[in-house]
Parts: sequence; structure tokens; C-alpha cells
Amino acid sequence: MDSLTEDQQKALNSTKMEMRIANEIYIREHKELKHLVSHFMSKILQEKPDDTVAFAATYFTTPGLEEVIKEDIGNPSTFGC
Repeated sequence: MDSLTEDQQKALNSTKMEMRIANEIYIREHKELKHLVSHFMSKILQEKPDDTVAFAATYFTTPGLEEVIKEDIGNPSTFGC
């Protein structure tokens, strides 16, 4: 198995850092993500479904979810956000 050269490893590390920074910026710019994930985690922990993938598919396609999350954003105490 081949390993990376020192230059390749430096380039890889640099790319990883750039991606982390870009992801952090995106998350900070989209505060609704915290509410969405928090709401989803609360629901899944309440219901404890056997099939978490099916639960997630149903959850994220639920009509009205957008309104629920937007309402949560307006209520800072919701889900500890």
C-alpha cells in the first residue's frame, strides 16, 4: 500500500482545513440547521424507532416541517437552541 508523500500530506491537510472552515461558515450562516437537527434528534429519541433510516425519511418529508422549524427559530427556548 502506497503512502502519501510529505507534499501530498500537506496538501491533504490544507484541503481538510479549508473544508472545515467553509463548513463552519456555512453552519454559522444557516442557524436553522441547529433547530432542524435538534428537532429531529428530539423526535427520534422520543419515539425510538427500530428503523431510524425510515423514520428520518418520513421526518424530513413531513408536510409542514418547514413551518415548524421556522416557528422554532422564533422561539429561542425551543429544544435548547
